[in-house]
Amino acid sequence: MLKLNYKKFFGIFVILALTITIVGCSKQEEGLVATVEGEGITEEEFNTKFEVYRSISEQQLGEGVLEQVNEETGKTREEELKEDILEMLIMERLISNEASKANIEVTDEEFQLVMNQYITMMGGEEVFNESLESSQITKEFLEESIRKDLLINKHREHFIQNTTVTEEEAEEYFEENKEDLIVIRASHILVKTEEEGKEVLERLNQGEDFAKLAEELSADKTSGLFGGDLGYFGKGSMIAEFEEAAFALNPGETSELVKTEVGYHIIRLVDKKDTFESLKEDIINYLKEIKYYDKLQEIRETAKVKIFM
Repeated sequence: MLKLNYKKFFGIFVILALTITIVGCSKQEEGLVATVEGEGITEEEFNTKFEVYRSISEQQLGEGVLEQVNEETGKTREEELKEDILEMLIMERLISNEASKANIEVTDEEFQLVMNQYITMMGGEEVFNESLESSQITKEFLEESIRKDLLINKHREHFIQNTTVTEEEAEEYFEENKEDLIVIRASHILVKTEEEGKEVLERLNQGEDFAKLAEELSADKTSGLFGGDLGYFGKGSMIAEFEEAAFALNPGETSELVKTEVGYHIIRLVDKKDTFESLKEDIINYLKEIKYYDKLQEIRETAKVKIFM
């Protein structure tokens, strides 16, 4: 629940959290948009990635979206996208250099395993190739992106495995943030009418299995596949009425009907983590992630980077 998330599209690791405003430009060097520790980032490399993300943006948000102006910054979405992509390329190069220093590399076997997973997930080689064509992503671009993604993740894992967070650090963080750290695990059955909900409650009271009823009857087909299980979530994650009812339960308890804008819910609380001991491992992992991002920030701030855009 406490883990930081990565923004991904089709296996591409995007570090937007570290986007730093680009201030000042060096004299243009032909064919380059920037140098990182003396190593060039080419216009071709930049333009290829920009075209992919431009296409994704327009497919998801409509044509003309990049012409819109962000009122907070005064920049067009296209200008912001270009800055983000340049920063992404810089960070990819810096992390690759750090990984090389630590003898971290991606093997062909690791790459092929992930590639095969993509092909299988898409429904086979033919569907996979058709999907690439429709998305305007070349196979070469995807393969390169997967290798970068794997390398960045291996670098992150290496750092985290070699980073220590003491129990004292974790407990101090818990005491300062305990109200925001409580997480629960709940299952639910969603129906459209109050009458349907009463019928489900009656069947539960007669001893029928909650998970089987969720799979059979829940309008939430996604969680229904897992017996209604919603996994762990914290406050602010769900519809207010649902969340209030769920957090009021004790583990093992089942709610009465809870009406929300999407229908009527019957909620069963599976687990609640609200003590330091129950949250300790999550907090330690989270603090390690924070230290990793702090390290990336330090690397970026001390790197020798020249920008020509």
